[in-house]
Amino acid sequence: MIIEQRTYTLRPGTVHQFLALYEAEGLEVQSSALGNLVGYFITETGELNRVVQLWGFSTFEDRLLRRKELSSSDAWRAFLAKAGSFVAEQRTELLTPAPFSPIR
Repeated sequence: MIIEQRTYTLRPGTVHQFLALYEAEGLEVQSSALGNLVGYFITETGELNRVVQLWGFSTFEDRLLRRKELSSSDAWRAFLAKAGSFVAEQRTELLTPAPFSPIR
């Protein structure tokens, strides 16, 4: 398994608006395409105004296929058109489990 960690830095004061929009219009579309939402978090300390998504994929190829499906979705593109103004920065990391990780 690989975990894709996506961290979005949002404009100050927009976290709750972004979360409401994502829950209403983005979550179902993204979950249908990507499949395995491991977790969705907001920061409380450190660098604020961030949301972190963790998505699980069986292989890198599985991730590529699922991301391609998502990017071809009209509903996803409509969500991005609304949500894009909230995002100041995005960072994506692919993580693989250590031998002793409970998530394998």
